[in-house]
Amino acid sequence: MIEARSCERFKVLSENINDEELSNFYRDLMESEAGHYTTFITYARKYGQGIDVEKRWREWLEFEASIIENYGKRETIHG
Repeated sequence: MIEARSCERFKVLSENINDEELSNFYRDLMESEAGHYTTFITYARKYGQGIDVEKRWREWLEFEASIIENYGKRETIHG
């Protein structure tokens, strides 16, 4: 989930910064984090014997949503 969220944040940065070089840098980081995220999910599905990966992923998303609902009142990069 950390990689997925990093991917989202780097995407936002890459699309909203006026400096083309930094925009490209953040885009590259976004692609890298997307690769990490998909690799980890793929490994979980492949090696997580007896674990319903999709169910656990949904549970983590719900947990994260409850944290954001209770504590996150505005968008931030590291908070």
